[in-house]
Amino acid sequence: MARITAFIIAGLWATALASQPQAEKPKLEKSQFDGQRAMHHIAEQLVQGSREPANIKAKQHTLNYIQQVLSPLSHSIRSQTFNAYGLHGTNLWASIKGQSKSRDKRRIMLGAHWDSRPQADRDADPLLRNHPVIGANDGGSGVAVLLEMARVLAAQPPSITVDLVFFDLEDMGDIDNRPYSIGASQFIVRNPDYRPSAGIIVDMVCDKNLRIPRERHSQTRAPEVMDRLWQIARQQRASGFIDRTGSFINDDHVPFLDAGLKVVDLIQYPFPDYWHSTGDSIDKCSAQSLQQVGNVLSEFIATY
Repeated sequence: MARITAFIIAGLWATALASQPQAEKPKLEKSQFDGQRAMHHIAEQLVQGSREPANIKAKQHTLNYIQQVLSPLSHSIRSQTFNAYGLHGTNLWASIKGQSKSRDKRRIMLGAHWDSRPQADRDADPLLRNHPVIGANDGGSGVAVLLEMARVLAAQPPSITVDLVFFDLEDMGDIDNRPYSIGASQFIVRNPDYRPSAGIIVDMVCDKNLRIPRERHSQTRAPEVMDRLWQIARQQRASGFIDRTGSFINDDHVPFLDAGLKVVDLIQYPFPDYWHSTGDSIDKCSAQSLQQVGNVLSEFIATY
């Protein structure tokens, strides 16, 4: 079954890549973010199916893959396991050290959840609502952006340290009375002295019709980070960044904001019609959308 799933995903991936406008493909330097590479990272996550708690094989494959990609690129990788709400989870924390010789101890955190939802509770077909969500966009896209950012930062080291944090169990919210962002909350509890200067959560950023407004928690509680991101987006003509305030969204940034940290959320809103459904597959994803997000993040880090 895993082999059949891999063939299906590979076919969808090929279809998705083939659908990208050929004229829009830029010639990229090795140190520049590459949306096509990010698409590959999404496909690799989906090979064993959804990353829900019950799919142990898929979760282990994904953990192994993230660590395999990061090992030659980062200065350290920490695996932090936890038990919460009757579930076992694992957060991964990789760091790429800044090259500045000054005593500047500032650091930036990029975060994404690597799990996927076990119930497609918003599927149009009621018979599929107990099926797991494959999570190409919701989960897969954020991880893909962080993994490609690791390559970019290793090729052209930043002046300040960048942490890449992968949170487990974000997408268990409203299932058996569990909250969202379990992994992010556990990360804060287990690392009380971790105080990044700024942080950005990346979630659902590969849709072909990318629309990322200013998430309202972020805009209200960390406006300086949001303003800088949208200033860069305007300069780069990144059309997926919509310059208006959106809704309050409960995502992995909220526990950090509650802890007094300036961590914001880049997330598609309104959510696409396949959100929390069996339709969240890689054919909905766009390398160009991933490229826009990666370019903005790269400039934010380079000029912070």
